[in-house]
Amino acid sequence: YQRRVRGLNLSRIGESGWEQYNVSLIDEIYRYNYDMLDARFKNRNKHIANVCAKNNVKDSKIHNLFYFRTLKIAWCPSFKAGSTTWKQYFVHRFVDPNMAKPILDVLSRFKIKHAYGKWPETDRTRYTAEERDTTRFTIVRHPIVRIISFWKNAQDCTEMIATSLHRNIILKRQVTKSKKAQYTAEFEAYYNWCKLRLAHQTTASRPTGSPDNPYLNPPAITFPELVDRMASQYNGHWAPVSDWCELCSNKLDYVAKLEGEPWELWYLVDMLGLWDDRTEFLSHKNSATGRVSTERELEDFTKQLNSKQRNFLNKFFRYDNMMFGYREI
Repeated sequence: YQRRVRGLNLSRIGESGWEQYNVSLIDEIYRYNYDMLDARFKNRNKHIANVCAKNNVKDSKIHNLFYFRTLKIAWCPSFKAGSTTWKQYFVHRFVDPNMAKPILDVLSRFKIKHAYGKWPETDRTRYTAEERDTTRFTIVRHPIVRIISFWKNAQDCTEMIATSLHRNIILKRQVTKSKKAQYTAEFEAYYNWCKLRLAHQTTASRPTGSPDNPYLNPPAITFPELVDRMASQYNGHWAPVSDWCELCSNKLDYVAKLEGEPWELWYLVDMLGLWDDRTEFLSHKNSATGRVSTERELEDFTKQLNSKQRNFLNKFFRYDNMMFGYREI
């Protein structure tokens, strides 16, 4: 019996390598460690509140809560932190169960739009039509790992078509003035091929270009280029969760960390009343590569950045790091 108990204790078995477990064993480990996980979530909320109080964190005035009345749940999607899985769940449940590639826009009618005052007993913002006993939640992830995941998505040329941001970044690269017209024409040929590929209107091979054409070497944004763009353009895909979800005013009930999957995930769906659907959320692989971005990649990617870029990221994600216990780079 003692050997069995020790085998269920997360402090002994660790929180990684769970992929080898079946659902029934995950359930058993979760139940055994429930009190520890409950305390973890409560302590995290207290810590977030302390960071808000001590640092006078200002609200962004951007409301990104999606409210599902029948579930009494309000969700703030933190991009590249399991948001695709949750988006798919809510779209299939409330919009169209057969939609193959759900987009967040189809949930627009569920998005909270207007502030309505304060609930005095909780001192958190009350929104129009939202009920007092609504449970608010989000899922967070190391902010730099989120950026790495976004960068991975950007490596496919079809993503460049879907998001004009990537094309604009590439065309700002320095080129020899005398060859600018040639290099631009070569890039446009590649760009148009990408458009046809995205529309499934071509089986042709990728067009060739000059081996020294900066626009095509590489033909996708680099990680340092992405960080530079972050410094000049606000985007939900890389916005700090503390800002995007207005954690200091919204006072979410549950903030789960993706790195704590499946244990924190099991606790979250249990508290949200979604226990019977828990296996639908059990994956956070990168949607482009099928691989999981991890903190182990941090060193390789941060080596590509100069000190100015690293300092920017540390400042940009300052409150996320403080609230969720992530380390600076």
